[in-house]
Amino acid sequence: MDSATTGRSPQAVVLPVLSSIAVVVSIPPIILHWKNRNFPATALIGWFLLINTFNIINALIWPTDDVDSWWDGHGLCDVETKVMIASYVGIPGTLVCIFRSLASVLDTRSAMLVPSIGQRWRDRLMDFSFCVIIPVIAMGTHILYQRSRYLILTISGCVNNFDQSWMSLMLAFIWPPIICLLAALYCALTLYRLHKYRSQFGDILNSANSHLNKSRFLRLFFLACVMLWTILPIQAYVVYRNLMYNLPWHPYSWSRLHGPHSPWSTILKIPMHGEVFFDRWIPVAAGCTLFILFGCCHDALRLYQSAFRLLGLGKCLSGLRTLSQGTSASFTASRARLLSSRKQSPGTGRTTDSATSGTTTCSHEDIEKGPAPRQESSSITRSYWVPLPRCLLGRTFLSTRETAISDSNFSVPATTVSTNAWAGASQSRGSSDFTHAPVGPDTIRVKQVISQESELQV
Repeated sequence: MDSATTGRSPQAVVLPVLSSIAVVVSIPPIILHWKNRNFPATALIGWFLLINTFNIINALIWPTDDVDSWWDGHGLCDVETKVMIASYVGIPGTLVCIFRSLASVLDTRSAMLVPSIGQRWRDRLMDFSFCVIIPVIAMGTHILYQRSRYLILTISGCVNNFDQSWMSLMLAFIWPPIICLLAALYCALTLYRLHKYRSQFGDILNSANSHLNKSRFLRLFFLACVMLWTILPIQAYVVYRNLMYNLPWHPYSWSRLHGPHSPWSTILKIPMHGEVFFDRWIPVAAGCTLFILFGCCHDALRLYQSAFRLLGLGKCLSGLRTLSQGTSASFTASRARLLSSRKQSPGTGRTTDSATSGTTTCSHEDIEKGPAPRQESSSITRSYWVPLPRCLLGRTFLSTRETAISDSNFSVPATTVSTNAWAGASQSRGSSDFTHAPVGPDTIRVKQVISQESELQV
């Protein structure tokens, strides 16, 4: 027997090894996305895990061109071909859901303090449709254009065999590029909103109940972009090659495909002379990309620490530094700021207080909380304002007195006035109707002067 047909080619060794590595390194990202309740990203990684597992199995079962010794693949190839058909639309469908969710996070016009039950169910239905229902439909309709049971190729293993008719174009070839184009539209929308709200990006993420911070958002967006702009040209090329190979089309006939004398049950075994079908390398590259983006982040390191502690190897991690807990901003407070910015009038933009523009040590939380409500007292000398933190004052006694004298004609408001630093809208916290107070340089200046005088009285 010829050694060329019995010997393993380099690709027959490299493909299962790299696929095994891709499977291992894809486990931490899928755990992280599952914990963060990101179903589309979890489904995307799950598809690549399945295909890489098929790469390992097929390369071990059919590693050489010795066709006479090949197994027929009954049962295994029947499952693999159906899963592969589902993955052709399932992987682009997950990208549609990922880009749609990222674009929805940046949609300030439809921001809500708490998403309604209907909105949550619509999002779930959208994700479930593209990630599960459409792939299942593709699996069910596969029988309509299935020319034979399957093909078996060297190293690549089980491959689908399509009928050379218009039915294959309508049900198989055309849908993956269409779904990829829909994902590209959502990708463009996400890019537009990223550019539009780039100065408010962090606050918008904090206000959304999406389990995303800046790092997670950008890494997930970059992953989806890499997948999309890799799969889209490949799908276009596959459609072109299939059209050229199948032309001229013959009329579609169910009896010819599945009748008593049809070749549907025939299993063709094709030697590839040590070459691997080109699409088998895509899930390998995807697994490496997943690990680079989500296997080396802080969340993944914390996951590794927990796994080592469960195995009793916590001492091996003594050299790792303690990781921070991420952002500490409240989702509810940030959402309220987002809604407040939407309700403000066009004339009430951001106001810069000249009296406080020079202070650089003021924290965001100090500005957001504002002064506490006044307390009722019969004493005339008691201050009506709780002293502000030092970071909001930043002035000397002399400059405070000069400002108080120069602004003695200003009237003192009856309620405590606080300014939302992010939205730029003023609200009256001492009243029950929460009406918007007029925002302007004078209003902010009155608050600053009175606060400083109150501190001097104390």
